[in-house]
Amino acid sequence: MKKLLVIAAWMLLLVMLPLTAPAQEELRGYEKGKGYLYAELGEYPYEKDGTVAPVLWRILDVEDGKALLLTEEIIDTQQAIFETDEKVIKDRTYRRINHYEESDICPWLDTEMVSRLFDQHPIVNALIKENGSRVFILTSEQFLTTKYGFSADPWNEQKSRQAVGTPYCIKQRNLYVDRSNNKSPYWAATIKNPKDYKLQLVGYNGHLSWGAYTRVNVGLRLSVRLDLSQLAISGGQGTKKDPFRFEYIGEAAPLAATAVPVMETPAPAPVEIPAEEPVQEVTAQATIAPAPLPTEKPAPAAKADGEILLSFVGDCSVGDSFQYTDTAASYHSVVDEKGYDWPFSLVKDYLEADDLTIANLEVVFTNRRAHTDKMYNLVADPDHVQILHEGSIEVVNTVNNHCMDFMQAGYQDTMETLDEAGIGRFGSVYPGQKYGHDDLGVQQVGDIKIGFIGFSYPQDSDQKKIASRIKKLRDEEQCDLVVVSLHWGRETHMTPETWQVAYAKKVIDAGADMIWGHHPHVIQPIHFYKGKPILYSTGNFTFGTMSKVDPSTGIFQFTYEKVDGKVQLNKLQVIPCETQGSGDYRPFELTDEGERQAVFKELVLKKTYSKCVNPPDSFLETGIILFENGEMLP
Repeated sequence: MKKLLVIAAWMLLLVMLPLTAPAQEELRGYEKGKGYLYAELGEYPYEKDGTVAPVLWRILDVEDGKALLLTEEIIDTQQAIFETDEKVIKDRTYRRINHYEESDICPWLDTEMVSRLFDQHPIVNALIKENGSRVFILTSEQFLTTKYGFSADPWNEQKSRQAVGTPYCIKQRNLYVDRSNNKSPYWAATIKNPKDYKLQLVGYNGHLSWGAYTRVNVGLRLSVRLDLSQLAISGGQGTKKDPFRFEYIGEAAPLAATAVPVMETPAPAPVEIPAEEPVQEVTAQATIAPAPLPTEKPAPAAKADGEILLSFVGDCSVGDSFQYTDTAASYHSVVDEKGYDWPFSLVKDYLEADDLTIANLEVVFTNRRAHTDKMYNLVADPDHVQILHEGSIEVVNTVNNHCMDFMQAGYQDTMETLDEAGIGRFGSVYPGQKYGHDDLGVQQVGDIKIGFIGFSYPQDSDQKKIASRIKKLRDEEQCDLVVVSLHWGRETHMTPETWQVAYAKKVIDAGADMIWGHHPHVIQPIHFYKGKPILYSTGNFTFGTMSKVDPSTGIFQFTYEKVDGKVQLNKLQVIPCETQGSGDYRPFELTDEGERQAVFKELVLKKTYSKCVNPPDSFLETGIILFENGEMLP
């Protein structure tokens, strides 16, 4: 009996050992083929309503009695500099920082975030300060460390660094979410240059890019480094479903008072939105899958005598990002093989049948190699201008966030290439400055003279500039119709922002007849204000370097007529299309009725705005809106 009791005692001791053994004997970092172990540490709001839950961390590394952990999800958002003065934000006069630790976010993490996560729990004493704080953000170098399970490639799509936000972070903290993969960007603790306003971002595709300091909806995916000698594992198997749980076994010293005051999280300010650059889709071989062909030959819209038909299409980047021009499935490679007429070949009948086709040219025509310091510099061989000719593109907007990718000289090359090819152009970039351009476009179609204005990332200060150019086109050029092109909005977002609606109204109040928008790479709803159409975004049309975004696009056609000396809109018709990415690049018309109506649905906003009119219900079936004497018909 005594022997049995001794055996039982030993068995009980063996069972209890894992509960009291030092944590480092149980933990490991990332191992190829095995992946990560997981731990539960601290609590934070998780559900949409702010309900708190334990935070899940993946264990990146265990070495020398210390463990490096990273939150599995993005748990909150924050600015890098807590600036709320609208004038400071607008003028970008906020203070510069020489390194990440000078940003407001660093002491905030070491005070407010530590308090929120651990709520005076003694386990906080096991936190080792790194990158300036006890709860910290990894640097870009750490996010490139293969030992931690990350890719060493900073560009392209890197799933190893992709992350999602918690329901609380998305709904309550307004975290940006990309619709193509439901992932979000988050901060890395690396500054680009103290003269710039740039801090490292891990993009929603997992690539590394740069973001402005004051962006408010950039995610926080946090890290801690633990002193394992002060911890023991109190439960769990180290899996996602049953993560390790820690018990503090070190000396429970009182928490030291912090020298940095706890900062309140500022309310999100209406500042620059994180813009994710498109990601090149590269395949090993240039295998071009045939595009779905229309079941019937396209039937271009008919127009009555005296009417003119204008077609607008979205972003056209008839080239590639600089680093991809020679890859197998690049735009250049496909055009070299298939010819200049390839990109627009499936929709050319529509574009030839109109009086004028207008596109957003989002590429630089140049042979230069010197480019700006950014991830994607979009370039096309100058002979690619022939693609526009073959596609029946007569006019292009030249001003957008890529027009200066090859600097002033590259932009000038583009202008000269377009002029030599006889392609109409317009756009204002750095107007009034020494190296600025301020080109207004004027086209005569029948007895109607049309003026074009282009601005990129329009600011409040640009409203007067736009108004003065509208007046110039009316008074000096005697234009009957004025189109204002705006490169704006949040990339990949399917709806415009409230400020854009207000901005569009002011531009129309200044005398514009139409607003034609682009930049988000996806189509967005159509509005009418005072009978004038507002196209917030017309999506990608043919794009050499593009994200995996919603491929829905279209040809937006407007029929105008001059009556008693005034121009009036008679008809709007959307030809629903779908664009294609790497290896093909051709947009094609959708013929399936369900697919067509799905595009029409994306163009109608459920929300209503004061004095703005949505398309009628009939548009959801036909994609057509008719007008009589300037009034929209049901």
